[in-house]
Amino acid sequence: MDPEITYIVQQGFYWDWRVALDLFFGGAGVGAFIFGIGLYEFWGRRYRRIPQTAAFIAPILVGAGLLLLMLKLGRPLHIFRTFTAIAPTAPLWWGGIFQTVFIAGALWYAFLWRNQEPRPLRRRLGLALVPIAFIVGAYHGMLLAVMTSRPLWNSGPTVLAALAGFVTTDIAAVMGVHLIRMKLAGRLADSEHAANFLSDLKPVRNVLAGALLLQLGTFFLWWVSLRFGDRAHEAALEAANAAYGPMFWFLGIGVGLVLPLLIGAYTVWKDDGTVPRLQVWAVGVTSALILVGGLFFRLAVVLAGQLNPVIVTLP
Repeated sequence: MDPEITYIVQQGFYWDWRVALDLFFGGAGVGAFIFGIGLYEFWGRRYRRIPQTAAFIAPILVGAGLLLLMLKLGRPLHIFRTFTAIAPTAPLWWGGIFQTVFIAGALWYAFLWRNQEPRPLRRRLGLALVPIAFIVGAYHGMLLAVMTSRPLWNSGPTVLAALAGFVTTDIAAVMGVHLIRMKLAGRLADSEHAANFLSDLKPVRNVLAGALLLQLGTFFLWWVSLRFGDRAHEAALEAANAAYGPMFWFLGIGVGLVLPLLIGAYTVWKDDGTVPRLQVWAVGVTSALILVGGLFFRLAVVLAGQLNPVIVTLP
């Protein structure tokens, strides 16, 4: 009897929307944590409520992303085996270890933020978690780039685009949630309080604008590296544009980057000195647009990177 070999091949994409959400939530979560630490360390007396908001949402976002990834990979309880099965060359092992440690530490840090009074233990814990947050952020940025079999992912600008995206989405997530907190607490109804808040927000606005421009630049470098790379990279770009071009260019670039920059520039231009330069509606709208664009950017990249383009080698 001749042996019969059966191959079970999964239909469709192996990495689906849950992986894209893991990259989105995880990057925004660790970015929010670092953003909150930076604000409190450099401008602690001016910013206390915003770092508190960042501390609250950071473990929730990273935990949600890790949960979605475990559900996609199957057998979520096997996350505990990452602490015994050491595999330092596997990015997923680094992600499992450091995300778990970060979530545990960030939950404790958020608990210490129950009030806004300075606490030495909270500050020491936050600073100790910053290197771990950077490792988790680098893991989310490099998870796709280390896969050499996927030309769309395997390029230097891929990592730069992901890391720049973390800066924009983390600020947008923190500011969006913080505006909701202010609305629920009734602080937005106080015009003087709102004006002072928006005036103090100018450094954050400048950092966000710089990050959006930086991300546009990294997208251009990414496109150049693919368009003028070898035939495999060029074919991957063509296939991605054909299948997910509108999602990437219209939602990821247009809605998530260009439109927020235009709204911000228009708000600053219309300010005549009698009103705050950055209006509440502009903060809320641009935050929502950046989050929507960042989500669809990651979804388009994750799905498009798994396409198998046909490479014509004959003239």
